[in-house]
Amino acid sequence: MENKIWAYFVSLINAVPGNFETSEGGRCSKTRPANFCYDVWKKVSDGLAQSNACNTILIEVEDALKYESHPEISLEDAWTKEELYNEVERLRSLGFNVYPVCNFSAAHDDWMGIYSRMVSTPQYYSFCKDIIEEISEVFSKPELFHLGMDEECWSIQQDSHLCVIRNENLYWNDIKYLTSLVEKNGSRPWMWADYVWHTPAREKSFLKNMSHEVLLSNWYYGDWTHTTDFFYDSMRGYEVLESNGYEQVPTGSTCSGIVEHCRDNLTLTVDRCTDIIGKERLKGFMMAPWEHTNEENLPKLMDTIEVMKEAQALYNKKMAK
Repeated sequence: MENKIWAYFVSLINAVPGNFETSEGGRCSKTRPANFCYDVWKKVSDGLAQSNACNTILIEVEDALKYESHPEISLEDAWTKEELYNEVERLRSLGFNVYPVCNFSAAHDDWMGIYSRMVSTPQYYSFCKDIIEEISEVFSKPELFHLGMDEECWSIQQDSHLCVIRNENLYWNDIKYLTSLVEKNGSRPWMWADYVWHTPAREKSFLKNMSHEVLLSNWYYGDWTHTTDFFYDSMRGYEVLESNGYEQVPTGSTCSGIVEHCRDNLTLTVDRCTDIIGKERLKGFMMAPWEHTNEENLPKLMDTIEVMKEAQALYNKKMAK
């Protein structure tokens, strides 16, 4: 696979984001149940291993782990540290590199419970440190650690009961703090890159402050025909990152309920991004299905394996020329 990352994103939570309710004592009322079926994941992960189209698994952990430092945030059916460690080792025994994801974006931090209402406070910083240390321990100090950080903007949060959006110096202070925690635990930070889209001011701020040590994943889930709207901005993100020398892992999806349905999105992304991004900065590609890991979605999830095979075949064909 030419040492490129061919990654598959799986969430242990698959929770629907929601609002806090007073009756929940500070917990988001829509974070239960986790809606993760291990038997389905076993079929998908075994299929990924057999297909040879994937060499990397990203596991979104968040409140699906029973933390020693903050047990109050863990889901009732959360994995023990031993259980998750054993699953990581099982996946590694199948030949995968396995890395954690924990999204620290204020748009996706329902999993933090009451700490999501403490963003950028001493209590919050201490919480983040504890969580990153425990996850790093379970994953045996992985080479890469994905911090999320997508969609922290007004348009995403405008219907929430509480909107938290860090801007400028505060946002970058927290980014630098989070990446420093990851680095201190022996990993390279990995993040979503969509902060660079939203306004010219944000793009300028991103390019001024984002470290080139961070591995970036831009994402676009359409059919590559958009020319003027939000989708065009996300397509353009690949070009902005490339022209400014960032290393990238472009992300595609087959999601049908979030943006729009485009089964061939990853293949189209491979086709376009191999032309846009320099070979030395193109570190690989990622499939993010954004579907609950359950029996109902098993056919869709198994099809993502075929999509990855098709995308990798196209990549290999283009590189052979």
